[in-house]
Amino acid sequence: MNRLLCGQVSKLQSIYKALPRVPCNLILAGLLDYQFMELNADLGESWYARKVGDDTGLMPFLDACNVACGFHGGDALTMVRAIDLALRHGVAIGAHPSFPDRKHFGRRSLDLPVDHLRALLLYQVSALDGMVRAAGSSLTHLKPHGALYHYADRHRPAAAAIVQVMEQLQVPTLYGPPGGELSAAADMAGLQFYAEGFVDRRYEPDLRLRSRDLPGASIDDPAEAAEQARALLREGRVMASDGQRYPLRVRTLCLHGDHPGAVDRARAVRMVLDRTERA
Repeated sequence: MNRLLCGQVSKLQSIYKALPRVPCNLILAGLLDYQFMELNADLGESWYARKVGDDTGLMPFLDACNVACGFHGGDALTMVRAIDLALRHGVAIGAHPSFPDRKHFGRRSLDLPVDHLRALLLYQVSALDGMVRAAGSSLTHLKPHGALYHYADRHRPAAAAIVQVMEQLQVPTLYGPPGGELSAAADMAGLQFYAEGFVDRRYEPDLRLRSRDLPGASIDDPAEAAEQARALLREGRVMASDGQRYPLRVRTLCLHGDHPGAVDRARAVRMVLDRTERA
């Protein structure tokens, strides 16, 4: 149901020019008073001969996608193809900028001067924004990638740099962890913030994601990913690495498109979300 409704709003956006900067889920919530959990994924991360993930397989199950902007993954052709695929499926398009770190897929923090970071973010998001505009649509959100996601959530100047770029380019919604610097920066700027939870990553008791260097950091079983989605949606809780459940209130759920088996997990999570929303 999410994808069908989202697709209808996407079509209306091309007619009613007053709506181009409002995420389709927000429009639905306001018009229909209909609340649901959104499913998003990080896509467009292939570049040249290196294939990363299955964007075509994932897109039918998503409400929103976060398209790589070329610094950790992605290239011009991959970005254009991801945009076209998202528009054909009525999926909201967001920017997924990162530190300049292809070698480590954007998962290594870089201590950059804030003006340098802001320029790199503007460079990346402007490129994707121009491509989306050329395709007749607009960016609905921004989600930092990898190390930048976690770094900015702990460092106020980095979070502020992200929000400043969003304001410059009129991107209305920021995705990030609940309760950190990203949330605070978005709130201060009057931007919408979507607290994000993960269905394919294990949490620690302090609700940080378990390090990828530790065993059990990823959730590979589609049934287990679906159960984590159900618990977040229905209970607002997540099971951590110690086997205990902890409160975690989120507005959007993410799965990583580069993980093997992502399509099977997306299908399982989609079934849970659709079934729960019909209940």
